[in-house]
Amino acid sequence: MDSCEVVVLTGPVGVGKTTTAWAVGDALSSAGVSHAVIDMDALRWCRVSHPGDPFNTALGLRNLAAVGANYRDAGVRHFVLADVVETAAMRHAYAAALGATRVVIARLEAPWPLLARRLHDRERGSSLEWHLRRAAELAEQMARDQLQDLVLDADAAPEALATVVIAALGW
Repeated sequence: MDSCEVVVLTGPVGVGKTTTAWAVGDALSSAGVSHAVIDMDALRWCRVSHPGDPFNTALGLRNLAAVGANYRDAGVRHFVLADVVETAAMRHAYAAALGATRVVIARLEAPWPLLARRLHDRERGSSLEWHLRRAAELAEQMARDQLQDLVLDADAAPEALATVVIAALGW
């Protein structure tokens, strides 16, 4: 099997991971680069969860391996993932799921007022309260743990972020 490379766009909820992933995908399409954009939330979105895995991370990785195999069979060699990366072990997990030789973690960061505004624009009621708490928790954790290879200013336009990501990866 030919090797592949992965970039994971991470950051707290509301920072723009998925929007940026799609912008990277659009830029890669314009350049004629074989790729797939995958929002990990979509691969684990279900009502089943386990006490030791409240965000269905294991399910998402199993689904990523299955979907990734199909993409790889179709010729995809570059993967753009949107996901919340909370542990260093996730880098190896993405590599194992996709058979990747390189996994780059790109963390989007934004000042709290921007995160809060984005969440207020998209969430309501108890969902808003949960997302605000989770965004603050993740922003603090990610700033402390520094699991990323690259930090991006999420206040920039997604297209500008895509250009930075692609240049940093050499894709």
